[in-house]
Amino acid sequence: MVSFDVQSLFTYLPVEDCISIITRKLEENNMPAEYAVLLRHCLTSGYLLWKEQFYKHVDGVAMVSPVSPIVADIFMEDFEEKALLTAPVTPSFYKRYVDDTFTILPSDKVTAFLEHLNSINSKIQFTMELEANNSLAFLYVLVIRNPNNTVGHTVYRKKTHTNRYLNGESHHHPSQLATVGKSLLQRARGICDSKHLAAELQHVKQVLHDNKLRVPRLRHSDRVKPATVERVPAVLPYVRGVTDKIGYILKRASIRTFFKPPKKISQFLPSVKCNIPLQDAGVYKLDCECGLPYIGQTKRSIKPA
Repeated sequence: MVSFDVQSLFTYLPVEDCISIITRKLEENNMPAEYAVLLRHCLTSGYLLWKEQFYKHVDGVAMVSPVSPIVADIFMEDFEEKALLTAPVTPSFYKRYVDDTFTILPSDKVTAFLEHLNSINSKIQFTMELEANNSLAFLYVLVIRNPNNTVGHTVYRKKTHTNRYLNGESHHHPSQLATVGKSLLQRARGICDSKHLAAELQHVKQVLHDNKLRVPRLRHSDRVKPATVERVPAVLPYVRGVTDKIGYILKRASIRTFFKPPKKISQFLPSVKCNIPLQDAGVYKLDCECGLPYIGQTKRSIKPA
């Protein structure tokens, strides 16, 4: 088992190659060519401000852009199709999620396969991670190779994982606090095999206890029941003892309520983005001939015209 990972996919994604691939796919599916024009505008109009200098993106896409993951995935689909067709050895198993792959190859063919991947596009370079102690992490799953050549799986956590979640005494709606335990239990059931499930459930219970959270009741099925009535959503700022009651009233009126936590301190602080110096009003300092400084405040531009 081996994992091949793309180094900084979003940073080094070749924009022109992406546009060419998507343009070809649009033509193959008889879709309007204007989509490609709009895509080019989105991918080539980005810029950034760093130390009072503007820079234009030449290659790479912004991770905050909603179109970036789609473009990256389309590029990687085309990339891996070429890679697998021309590979010196065909993997017996190959799966990819964004820039991370899980592959099963003969151990003596791993290096050759890595060199092949890195030869396709100079901007897309891979690193590899070999299995250690008969196990390999892929996303949130730790895949374990058993002695009888079967595969086991359990939840994977990085060594830096702190097991810190929402504290049960924090100012959050009870439904949000309950979601922590439910999501951890559902993840354990969805990932772990029967051999590792009991240990993972015990770990989850201990983590919830340490974070002062209640352990949800274990049920045989956590399937979401289909809604029989379409309910209008409403988002309310959570204030303990106030919006709880409002949410209860709205629920009786078939209005589905969601609660968001109050603003954090960081949301009240000004942006740290640097302003263009001396072109804004503010506080200034003048050194006098007497040796003492004079500090003043002005609403005009500090920089003289």
